[in-house]
Amino acid sequence: MRYNPFRDYDKYGCIKLPLMLFLSLGYLIKGYVIWVVSLSYRKDPSVLLNLFYPSRADFYHALIIAIPALLCVVIVSLRRTGMPTFIETFWHRIRGLLITCALIQIGDSVWQGNVSLHNLMHFKAYYGVLIDVMVLVAIVAYCLLNQRIIDVSKQYPVALDGDNQ
Repeated sequence: MRYNPFRDYDKYGCIKLPLMLFLSLGYLIKGYVIWVVSLSYRKDPSVLLNLFYPSRADFYHALIIAIPALLCVVIVSLRRTGMPTFIETFWHRIRGLLITCALIQIGDSVWQGNVSLHNLMHFKAYYGVLIDVMVLVAIVAYCLLNQRIIDVSKQYPVALDGDNQ
């Protein structure tokens, strides 16, 4: 038996969402997370934004490329019984959407010139950018290879008889 019947399933008989899925989503929407956290900083909200994004253009660019990941967050938050069928259709494709989001962000780093073969050979790439790309590659590998996320994406909660929605 792959999963524990007492711990790994919810009340609808579906496998519970793994913590790594939520961490991956949080990393993919890091621009929005930093923005919300900076808004809660009372003294000067722009201090935290300037720490992570030195120019406003970088910040706006991070928000724009995180829009597909934000769509994934909406799909994950709408995964419950009684939702329209298009939410279920999107849920069954969540792995592909997450992989696409991560590949868009990797492609953006390459397109901006932050990661290139020349920079890697001459150690001119910033360590933060390299760590970012490695984490994004790990997210792609997680979505492709992890059996739990594969199984979770195949299931959608259905209301049992007698349950009130």
